Amino acid sequence: MAEFSTSGIKDLPTTTAQALQVGDPRVLGWLREAIQEGDLINRNDPSYDVIERAQQYIVGEQLSPEQRRLKYLPQVTINESRKAMQAHVSALTDLKPLAGWRSNPEYQNSADLLNKYLLYEWVTFMLDLDLGDAVKYSLAAGTGDLVIDWDPHIPGGGGHNFSPRDPRDTLPIRPSMTRSCQFWEGVTIREEHSVNTLRGMYPLQAYIFKPSSDNAISRVMGRFRTTAARLLTPADPLDTLTQHGAHSRRMRPGKIVLYRTYLKDRTVNLAGKELTMGRPGSNWAYIVKPGEPLYPRGRLIVSIDDAILYDGPNSYWHGMFPIARLKLWSVPWQLLGIPLFNDLLPVQDAINDTVHDIRLGIRQWLDPDIVYNRNAVSETTMRLLDPRRPGKRIKVQPGYGEPYDKKDGPNPQVLAQASDLWDKLTQKFTDLSGTANLSALLQLRQLPSADTIEKYYEALTPEIRSEARAVEGFLRDISEMVKCNYFQFLSSAKRVQILGQAGMTLADFDYDPGTLVPALKPGEPGYTPELDPDLATHDQRAQWFHKQFVFIVAPNSVLAMDAAENKMMRLQLYRMGAYDFWSLHETLETPNVGAPPAIPLPPIQPPGPDVIMGLMGQMVTAGAAGMAMAAPPEFQAPDGRRFTMDPSGQIMEIRIPLTITERLMAQNLMGIGVAVNPAGRKASGEAPPETETKSDGRQTVTESDK
Repeated sequence: MAEFSTSGIKDLPTTTAQALQVGDPRVLGWLREAIQEGDLINRNDPSYDVIERAQQYIVGEQLSPEQRRLKYLPQVTINESRKAMQAHVSALTDLKPLAGWRSNPEYQNSADLLNKYLLYEWVTFMLDLDLGDAVKYSLAAGTGDLVIDWDPHIPGGGGHNFSPRDPRDTLPIRPSMTRSCQFWEGVTIREEHSVNTLRGMYPLQAYIFKPSSDNAISRVMGRFRTTAARLLTPADPLDTLTQHGAHSRRMRPGKIVLYRTYLKDRTVNLAGKELTMGRPGSNWAYIVKPGEPLYPRGRLIVSIDDAILYDGPNSYWHGMFPIARLKLWSVPWQLLGIPLFNDLLPVQDAINDTVHDIRLGIRQWLDPDIVYNRNAVSETTMRLLDPRRPGKRIKVQPGYGEPYDKKDGPNPQVLAQASDLWDKLTQKFTDLSGTANLSALLQLRQLPSADTIEKYYEALTPEIRSEARAVEGFLRDISEMVKCNYFQFLSSAKRVQILGQAGMTLADFDYDPGTLVPALKPGEPGYTPELDPDLATHDQRAQWFHKQFVFIVAPNSVLAMDAAENKMMRLQLYRMGAYDFWSLHETLETPNVGAPPAIPLPPIQPPGPDVIMGLMGQMVTAGAAGMAMAAPPEFQAPDGRRFTMDPSGQIMEIRIPLTITERLMAQNLMGIGVAVNPAGRKASGEAPPETETKSDGRQTVTESDK
């Protein structure tokens, strides 16, 4: 009887016990074929050949070789493509305040912690810029890929590393024509690294890392592709499919191509004994019982061209391919999306050609063709004379007629028509790219008063709505990976370092402290068998717990109008007394506000017997001495938490308020409230505050619609 079932992936060698120990050389051959097959799938897509040309146009490389060679032609480009891309990226990447995780009330504190920490990472590591780069790839290539990795080497305890990628370096394995690549059978991420980097990552295998050939490097279609890859000589048949003309050969020492292949391997353990999978001691190692899948979270194979560096389970708890795919405009019959510039590049060429024609026509008027009379002037005069120079002095032979004759330039009506055509082409480019609508949206959302909000929604064209919805769907895959990575890698020390006491949750005081995943015993509040450490391992509890959190993105919220409305609504709630001072300033993103002070509040975790005995001991001591306590008793537990007792005898924890209700209590204790000026008309809060100068010179602030 076989020890393992087949993987369910065609031609992939079946796993054996020996292969788990020392590896299987047949897998390397299968990987090579899978990489070539994935490359061919990408190259056969109709959008593939447009990608490099679109990238060149966006950076301004729009002149043809003939235009560069003929120096008398105008060397000018009107780069409308860059302007269109900037408008789309700026409108689609304002995401920080518009989305978040939600859960049932029992776990809402953990959801709030996830939202706060994501906000910290988003601002600190400027993840919106990485998202913007993915949008740029999607605009130019039809598809933008974002690789989401957890980097433990980021200072302060690790963090997320978002890496935008060229879709041509995402090689599909048995792909489906769905929006997300998570439905594929597998995917290979092709990337370039220096030899020294890989030797540092795999010190025990450092001897196998040698620079890749220039042919292998040329297949990486990343950032340097448009500037350096054209200098390489294609030797592989795949490389000749999209190469044009002759190329010189250039070596690129010190670089090596790395492949990360993620597979949905369905191998089942039939050996009749338990197997330990994963690196011993890691938080992603697990035990496979007989009859269970060998790779429940998928299989990962890390390789170079001639060696396998790692072959084992996926190291991420989420079990997804760590890549999110953005297609702003897609059709169901193409794997890659449709680039925005698929329709814009011909118009861009027409704009440049029209500008060149106008400039040539003007130059022909100012520097016309000249017909010289060889009998009237000398050869030297013909070479040195500039007809455009005023005050010319020409010595001619008498009796031989005029020395030269100026030829008329192009018809002025033609130049006027060309100028009119230029305006129409520019307008058509703006219409096709949606730049005008995006500019209107950006202007309206600067100070969206009550009347401009309606205008804003009127400016949402179907194209803009479709792009915004594509980004919202793209964020859902990212959020699922980010959420699981927080549960897997984020320690309590890191959370407290960044968020203070707000970074602590109930899970930090249970039977598995230091992680976000609860471990509860029967009889404790919130107990469920899925969180019992005696019944489930840490990663099994995490698999159940992370599913309690759902990522919410409001429709069309990517375009940031919801953020302005949200600020106005919370300002009104604050004036009504239903919202606190600190939460309001967090919404308004006011710097240097500070945090609410620690006050007596119900404890997050029920106090232990030592706390109760300590507080009661202080009261008994004071009563025995016949003295009334000047202040409520306080007791500090061994874990650093402080407790006190209110007049009713209830034990309270002295901590920083976390919820809005608790913050309102702190606000009332400090006497912070809304100060209303008795003079003048009361503020309505219908629109963001706006300064206005009256006819008599007075400066006023209005919040009412006019």
